[in-house]
Amino acid sequence: MGRAFREGIEASRKIDTTIPLRKWRPLDRLRGLTTRTKHIERVMGPLVDVPAMIRIEDEKWVFERISEEIISQLSHRLVLHSPRGMKTIGATTDITTAVNVAKKMAETEGKIVLIAPI
Repeated sequence: MGRAFREGIEASRKIDTTIPLRKWRPLDRLRGLTTRTKHIERVMGPLVDVPAMIRIEDEKWVFERISEEIISQLSHRLVLHSPRGMKTIGATTDITTAVNVAKKMAETEGKIVLIAPI
């Protein structure tokens, strides 16, 4: 047994094999993920910015969570135009409320509010 380890394997009994070279291609592996993500983005449509609901009680800011039921009921988005771009100021469940808010903003602050359907 000791001699076998010292002398090694005879040349006629050795097996010649080639080691396959593996190429690391991270972009090829991510191609499926990116195509799936782009497909989902097309199906879902553009993102809608919904601002957080914040109110002040006892000089403390209170952040409110919006439930999925309310988000699914929102029908119109109120967008304020400024030199820096468009900013969503809120969303309503019906057109009457959206018109009333836009009218009040025009009267009190002199700003034009775009009412966009969601």
